Amino acid sequence: MKLLMGFIILLVALVAVTGCTQPASTSAQNTTTAPVTEVTTVSTLVPTTVATMAPVTTTTTKVANVTAPAVNVTTAVVTTVAPVNVTPTATPASGVTTIHITRAGFTPQTDIVLPGTGVSFVNNDNVSLSVMTIGNNTGMFNSGAIIPGAAFPYTFSQNSGTIVYQLSNNANVTGTIIVTSQSNGNHSS
Repeated sequence: MKLLMGFIILLVALVAVTGCTQPASTSAQNTTTAPVTEVTTVSTLVPTTVATMAPVTTTTTKVANVTAPAVNVTTAVVTTVAPVNVTPTATPASGVTTIHITRAGFTPQTDIVLPGTGVSFVNNDNVSLSVMTIGNNTGMFNSGAIIPGAAFPYTFSQNSGTIVYQLSNNANVTGTIIVTSQSNGNHSS
């Protein structure tokens, strides 16, 4: 009796483990995978679209019933930040400002400084250059030859005014320094 009970339990366990009590029916089905395009819009300062591909399983039968691939489109609200126009308030330079010189011109061509400000003319060319004042301020300064890479310093007095200068060997290359005690105007350094 114990032997018969053991045999039945073993038989039931075997059927349970294999999972089948009868042969599987053969059904003719084809499984295909169609790509799906999913577009996701991401909210950033600059709108960016990211496209991803995800497979979708579609089942067809021998009778040729075909299900078209699904298309998923997700759109998020895009927030655009408008540019802010900021107008800088230019103030005269104080301390030391630099003016770069080449045979082609001065950078900056016009500079506004406070009285007592030092200006350094730096030769950024590959030949020696000379800077001198002209017009109403002729003789205020004359740098003499400034070798390439060297600088000529000059400190402006406490008086306000406009000083025009030029390259000594080219009267067409001029620059202007405006000495003012006011806090307005344009400044470049």
